Amino acid sequence: MIIKNKIVCMDTLSEKMKFLLKKYVPENSELIFCENDQETEEHIASAKVLLTFTKGISKEWIKKADACKWIQKLGAGVNNIDIDEASKRGILVANAKGMNSRSVAEHAVLLMLSVFKHLIPAHNGIVYHGEWLKTGLRDFSYELSNKKVGLIGLGDIGKHVANLVKGFGCQVFYYDIARLSPEKEEDLEITFLDMDTILKSTDVVSLHVPLTKETYHLINKERLSLMKETAILINTCRGGVIDENSLYEALVNRKILGAGIDVFAHEPVSQHHKLASLENVVLTPHIGGGTVEAMEAVIKKSCSNINSFLINNHYENINDVINIEKINKVNH
Repeated sequence: MIIKNKIVCMDTLSEKMKFLLKKYVPENSELIFCENDQETEEHIASAKVLLTFTKGISKEWIKKADACKWIQKLGAGVNNIDIDEASKRGILVANAKGMNSRSVAEHAVLLMLSVFKHLIPAHNGIVYHGEWLKTGLRDFSYELSNKKVGLIGLGDIGKHVANLVKGFGCQVFYYDIARLSPEKEEDLEITFLDMDTILKSTDVVSLHVPLTKETYHLINKERLSLMKETAILINTCRGGVIDENSLYEALVNRKILGAGIDVFAHEPVSQHHKLASLENVVLTPHIGGGTVEAMEAVIKKSCSNINSFLINNHYENINDVINIEKINKVNH
């Protein structure tokens, strides 16, 4: 009897994502989709591979994963996976970074345009309120063209955003803890500035950093106060990067023009979230990377990692495994 490797997905996935996973996982695998905690409880102890999409994997779940050797994130962010516990147990944790970068970058630009042109109030005015705001919104609407765009964080997504907004004739500035070489900055046609200068001088501030102890509430009351009254804030990275209470105060008091937010400190958010009460904010449900093209790229990459591990008992690319150093420290 052939014993199949059990791959357990701990998140509720769309039918398209399930189809793609079935398409790319190894043939000798048993793929389980858990729709609730009871189903996870039933399968987690015997799972060799755990998958997570947005839910993450807590310390408590990892302690129950007796047979697990590999955790795969269907995406980039691993802030809600207990890396320390996984490393202590010798479980490799991998992500699929960069696969949805273009999709997230397009979403960031979509939010910029939507906030500047007040797309949601204009739509809701017609559909829900019977209002024709052709004149009413003009005094507060702006073009994206030729604006100064400041990127805080310049990974793959930030670089895609830079290329996209240059098509609108924007000047692009960036801050990152790892500054590019002068030659690379010239090649990308971007200018390095410190974070406070970006906040003070640009028309669009777009966030593209991971959520860490250092970036938690990176955008707080003090930093929001530096922004221009006609500037907008865009967040497609992680919710905890912004102090949402301070953002609410800045928006409700018109300290900044508006904001486009795709990610939140606690998800999902309800219609009663305080930001949802404002008209100068565009909210989307963490869908920046949620396109058919991005989904297939992420799942194909994730399954490539899993296949290499299950078939060859080794990782395909060390850059995809984010806790090698932690595991080595535990073992030594």
